[in-house]
Amino acid sequence: MDEYDRTLNRMKNDAKAATERRRNLFPQINEDFQRIQVIHNEIVRMLQPDKGLNFDRLADLTGDMKKRSARLRENLALPEPEKPGAEPAHLETIDETQIKKSIADLHDVVVSFVANPIFKNLGVVEPKTIDAATKDLNNLIDLSDEIKKEAKTLGKFAKK
Repeated sequence: MDEYDRTLNRMKNDAKAATERRRNLFPQINEDFQRIQVIHNEIVRMLQPDKGLNFDRLADLTGDMKKRSARLRENLALPEPEKPGAEPAHLETIDETQIKKSIADLHDVVVSFVANPIFKNLGVVEPKTIDAATKDLNNLIDLSDEIKKEAKTLGKFAKK
């Protein structure tokens, strides 16, 4: 009976620790969620016709977006994507038009992600909703990384 009581108490303590850990993650989840939107807004403002792209700033912003998206995926306990065998090579030339298209794609993903019902009602656990959030976060991570690489490449050419 003593062994049963110890096991029961250990399970209760483990449950309390897990609940406390989740509660402690909410501020970081909220900060990352909001920061992704702020970064998104700054990147979209770079597309205004009267402004040129600042490739160094774009690389910094997309690097931060990738980091926060990955941490958000981890803190929300969303599944990691399956790793493909080999990454497809880019066939198109990297230029300002291509990077603007990538930014437009990123914009669409961010809009879809922040509108996900999982963020309006934390009790929502529908598999379809979680799958959509996972897909959007994975796309955010991939697109952010792609734009960062493109911006660094174009930034080097712009300095020459």
